[in-house]
Amino acid sequence: MALAALVVACVLRAAAQQDRVVVLENADSLVGLVINGQDVRELIGNVRLAQGNVRISCDRALQFIKSGTVNLHGNVVVTDDSLMLTSPRGTYHRDARRAEAFEDVRLTDGRMDLTAEYGEYLIESRTAFFRTRVRVRDSASVVTADSVLFYRETKRSIATGRVRVESPADRIVILGGRLEHEPDRGINRMTVDPVLLQTDTTGGVSDTLIVRSLIMESVRDTLPRLVATDSVQILRGELSALSGHAVFFTRGDSILLRGSPVVWYQDSQTTGDSIDVALESRRLHEVFVDGNALTLSRADPSRPSRYDQLAGETLRMEFAEKRLRTVRADVRAMSIYYAYEDTAANGVTTSTGDRITLLFDEGRVRSISIVGGVEGEYHPEPLVVGREGEFRVPGFLLRPNRPTKNNLEIPWTRLRKPTG
Repeated sequence: MALAALVVACVLRAAAQQDRVVVLENADSLVGLVINGQDVRELIGNVRLAQGNVRISCDRALQFIKSGTVNLHGNVVVTDDSLMLTSPRGTYHRDARRAEAFEDVRLTDGRMDLTAEYGEYLIESRTAFFRTRVRVRDSASVVTADSVLFYRETKRSIATGRVRVESPADRIVILGGRLEHEPDRGINRMTVDPVLLQTDTTGGVSDTLIVRSLIMESVRDTLPRLVATDSVQILRGELSALSGHAVFFTRGDSILLRGSPVVWYQDSQTTGDSIDVALESRRLHEVFVDGNALTLSRADPSRPSRYDQLAGETLRMEFAEKRLRTVRADVRAMSIYYAYEDTAANGVTTSTGDRITLLFDEGRVRSISIVGGVEGEYHPEPLVVGREGEFRVPGFLLRPNRPTKNNLEIPWTRLRKPTG
């Protein structure tokens, strides 16, 4: 048994030593040189080298015998199983089992295609690092960055610097400073100053969805979605929102807002415990608010202290042709709306009930219907003037910091597609 163990150990040691040797498989010519006191072999024409599973080919090479460094020139190709690294020139380090590539570097592994100006591949750890004008393309997206670290075993990668992720199928661009890509889980996670932009040209008019948050994830599974977390800001046309958490279903055309959400549309403001926004052909179609629901809008631009208000446990708002058409409040519903005769102010009506439905026409309340436990009171105009602050539903609060293109600070210069 001891002899067998010794034989096995010797075989393993010999195999390990063999893996540390760079084997010359072919060269059209070989010239022995001495450079700075080191013995060097100059290999010219159809050069092929190998170390373990790694295969190297090039037009010309300088092999430093003692240090084990091999300088590679012309049509350099380094392969390790399915991975292929190519460049015009490079260096292979025998002892470290590390390949470097310079200028017009390209790496492919059958799943993705990467280009950069510099790259290195570590055979033992099966990791690769790239920097300067890095571009990664796979079946779903294109990523550009200042640098990329690639873990071959897990297929995980980390992009840093000026990162841009483009998903052509969804017309989505995500900008940021650090991207973590986990293909096995179908997740892209941007964790440094992420910004999402989705451009739509439906009807010949360009409309851009803009989202900012502290963390942003793109999830590709049976239900593709984008998840924004912490300090979420949203802007699209006349729709804007703030929340602690947001989920965008890219195929379902809907947005879920959680964490003290606020939604503004035109001159209205809506709040609640949670808000679901449904779009139809990229246009606002329906908003559902659950828990402490409240929507308010300016009743008259010439009287800035007057707000029509509707509150309840839930709210359902329906839109058509970019205008609010119907709002329904359920459970402990309460409304306050200002009346007009033509353009003349005509007091305010407060109402409560189990359900209140408001119908709108050109931005003004056209009719109101109340069901269950109906109570109401009309206050004539002379009793309203100067006392508008007294006519407020519980929880009334005008929220500041409505997102706009000016205060979102979008890095528009980084939207340009990289060249090269």
